[in-house]
Formats: sequence, structure tokens, C-alpha cells
Amino acid sequence: MNPWKPEAYQGSGRKRRYFEGWYFKQASADFSETWAFIPGISRGESPGEGCSFVQAIEGRRGKTWWFEYPMGEFEASSRGLEVRVGPSVFSARGISLDLQGEGSGFRGELRYGELDRPPLRVFSPGVMGPFSFLPFMQCRHGLVSLSHAVEGSFEVEGRKVDMGGGEGYIEKDWGSSMPGSWIWMQSNNFPGRGDSFMLSIADIPWMGGAFTGFLCAASLGGEYLREATYTGARLEGFRIEDAELALAIVRGSSRIEVRAGRSRGGLLRAPVNGLLSRRIAETGDASIALRWTRDGKLLFEGEAPGSGLELVGDAASLFKPQATVRRR
Repeated sequence: MNPWKPEAYQGSGRKRRYFEGWYFKQASADFSETWAFIPGISRGESPGEGCSFVQAIEGRRGKTWWFEYPMGEFEASSRGLEVRVGPSVFSARGISLDLQGEGSGFRGELRYGELDRPPLRVFSPGVMGPFSFLPFMQCRHGLVSLSHAVEGSFEVEGRKVDMGGGEGYIEKDWGSSMPGSWIWMQSNNFPGRGDSFMLSIADIPWMGGAFTGFLCAASLGGEYLREATYTGARLEGFRIEDAELALAIVRGSSRIEVRAGRSRGGLLRAPVNGLLSRRIAETGDASIALRWTRDGKLLFEGEAPGSGLELVGDAASLFKPQATVRRR
């Protein structure tokens, strides 16, 4: 495992109960099209059990696609972002799509500009901070690019999708299983070019117990910020209703108020003991509204359509005292 290169393949030597997946999301210039492609590898308990795959989700309709390949058709670099599944390639330079399934398929090229990578620090190499070094973690998270330019197009089911002038985002997960419950949201569809926001809150199993942890990474109004359990930030004002989630991220005099509106969702596959046997819903057409103040001064305010949102398991149970390990 290389915590200083989260974008690279972390699974060298892992032969059982292991998954690794990269999340490539892009929105068109007018936000009318939001698409995500998820290439990855899934390994089960027995030798040879599992597959490589690409999942796709269209935000506007909440429609999803699943393309499965033998494990031998997966290749990934342990030095940087370079993933191949079947004939499709995903890298820091862009995506080459050649996905064919029963009655549907994708074909095309997307080209990326320079990735906006989060700053690296010696003892806090990625978005997980010092938790990057914590042993026996069931799942790890990496943030590859908060925002980058997207050009090009692809065809799906006879329709051409033009992503020219759009923006992209890349993150990833790897380990054995995703948490039992989590909330995740992300968007860079704010009016300002380069503004991006990601928040993840999860019930994290560790050493026979569990704790609720969260991390937030954003670039807003030209300022990069990272708030998390390990920075001493806390979550306040949680409210969840049928169509809306609201909360605040607070540390010192800094306060980020978040409202996320839910809409239709598509079903994606999530890992359990390495195999993608769990179904979760991701909304790709949510709306995220932010208001960020520090010392009472307004630093950023904006709303982003076409946002990603996941509420999985018992979301309300996540709002307990942070970083408290409880026995299971």
C-alpha cells in the first residue's frame, strides 16, 4: 500500500476478499449531462472468484449499466493513475470507452486537463490524513482530483453525449467491504469554475469495534480546505427528511452549512468481503447548497445541480459523538 499515491493500484499481492474501484465523474458545461464511470476489480474468498468490471451511471435519469469482465482483463499501474478493463482505459489523461453489453454500449473518448490534486503532507498524505496509516481498516478512501477540464464525447444507445467544456472529478475506494452505513455527496457544478465539494460520513469498523468518522475536502472561492474527524471538526444541526439532508461542519469560527436535496437514484453494486454483492442507490441528479462563513464573514455561497448523493443504511445512526470507538 502506498498512501502517498492513492490514485495508483493498491492491491498488488491481494488475492482474496479485496476490491478496488475508481470513480470518474464528469458534468457537461451546462450541467445538463452528469455521468460517472467506475472501473475496478473484485476478488472473493476462493482463488479465481471475482471479476473486473465497469459500472456507469447517468445522473439525469438515474440509469445504471454494469459491464463484467474476467479478472485477467484488468490491469492497473502501482505507480500512477492508469487502469484498463477489457478494451477501455481510464487514466489521468482521460477515458477511452469501449463497453459492449446486451443491447447497450458506450464508445468514445474524453480528454482531461490538469488534475487538481489535494495537497500532500508527510504525516497526512491523503484525504484520510493520519488515518491513512491506521492498520486493519476495512475500507480506505482516496481523492485524486477535485476538479479538471473535460473535453470530448461518447455514444451510448445511439445517442451522442457531448462533454466539451465540462468539469470532472476522481476519487476511489479499496479494501474488503464498504461500511454498513454512510452518507456521501459530491459536486463541482457550482457557478464558479473549479469550485468543488466532497463530504463523506461513515460507520467505520475497526479492531472489533466501530466509530463514526467523516471527511470533507473542497476548493471554494480559490481556497482549499479539508475538515475531518482528525482535524477536530464536528458535525452539527443534522436533519434528514424525505427529500432533504441538512447539517453543518464546524471547527473554531469556521462553519459550512450544507443542504442536499434528493431526487431519483440508480442502483450500483458495492463490495462485501471483496465481492460486489450489495446494491446501493446513488442519486446523480441531487442539488447541494453551501454557505461557508469564518469569523462571521461570508466566504462562499452557492448551489450545485447535478450532484452525487448516497445515503446508505441507517444514516441517522451516524450522528453520534465523533471518533468514539464502540464495541460491536
